[in-house]
Amino acid sequence: MMLRKLVSALSSPVDLAYRGRAALAPRGLWNRYAERCRGAGLNKLYFVLSFDCDTVEDAEVAWSVHSRLLDMGVMPVYAVPGELLNRGEAVYRKILETGAEFINHGYREHTYFDSDRGAYASCFFYDQQPRETVREDIVQGDRNLRETLGVQARGFRAPHFGTFQRPAQLRFQHQVLRELGYAFSTSTVPTYAYRFGPVFRRFGLAEIPVSGMGARPLHILDTWTCFEAPNRRFQPQDYLQEGGLAAERFAAIGAGILNYYADPSHIHDRPEFFETVARWAQVAKPVTYVKLLEELQCNAA
Repeated sequence: MMLRKLVSALSSPVDLAYRGRAALAPRGLWNRYAERCRGAGLNKLYFVLSFDCDTVEDAEVAWSVHSRLLDMGVMPVYAVPGELLNRGEAVYRKILETGAEFINHGYREHTYFDSDRGAYASCFFYDQQPRETVREDIVQGDRNLRETLGVQARGFRAPHFGTFQRPAQLRFQHQVLRELGYAFSTSTVPTYAYRFGPVFRRFGLAEIPVSGMGARPLHILDTWTCFEAPNRRFQPQDYLQEGGLAAERFAAIGAGILNYYADPSHIHDRPEFFETVARWAQVAKPVTYVKLLEELQCNAA
């Protein structure tokens, strides 16, 4: 999975140039990000935490994680594939009743348990599917949220979004979302935030890129990378360190969107995760995506 993300991320000369810049002078990228924020009229820090619930194990621990985060003043956003939403309907309905926001994450499961490896593996990549299959998965995910939880989603995250980053792919995705009446997508890698800003409309709707590490701003900081990946380079302590450094650098520029996602089953018993979330919530206002867009619209008015 990470190899596929890397191949996608290195698909253009512009991406290569940004990665070279990040390796040689990461502070320069943070300065550029600050300029993008000021240009967009964004002068505060916001923090959105979302959960990609891609396995049945996520549903099993989601409520305990959710409850703990509520006590910290953080309301997560949930992205659950439709087939798994149906199987975990009881717990996700309980979470919904606390006021949680759900976004469309497609319908089909896009992980499976590889019994030979004894671990989950990825499948159903949008970049490998015909466009009509992608369209149907988005539409079916939308329909399923309405029928299962009574939720009219306003936002979307693509499955394995790191592999679906080409402009033509994103324009197609936004076109389908616009037809469904959506307001935003959060399906792009950190590079896009430095190129176009923390929220941009280059592909149609508002797009909110996910955030990166502190020392490696173009490298996605996710829980798979630090807590779960086999033969992983990064460890739980790296999550705490990189997340803490990101908090410091966001705080130093005083504006931006800390947009981080996690998988509940990776971190339900990991103090490094909750300590990192606490650091983010100390420097930025915790919001959901819908609340974020409402605040940005009010600030622009």
